[in-house]
Amino acid sequence: MTVLADVLRETDRGLRPGRVAERLGLPVDLVTATLDHAVHAELVVRPSGACTDCAPVAARPPSCAGCMFATPVRTGRAPAGSR
Repeated sequence: MTVLADVLRETDRGLRPGRVAERLGLPVDLVTATLDHAVHAELVVRPSGACTDCAPVAARPPSCAGCMFATPVRTGRAPAGSR
């Protein structure tokens, strides 16, 4: 995997840059620069308004229900137990 993919995977789990850096063994400045690059490349969008960040799917509060950024990524797989 690439640094970009690794950083995005970890932030998708709800981790902040400092924790991502720690988990991946990277300098926090590199993680922050990677996230800035992802924003400028329009791969991700920074949360705005009352949001500060996205928690992992299982831990998201009900207030995230209408947020387009909190919508799970479609994988093309059927939900567990639907077969």
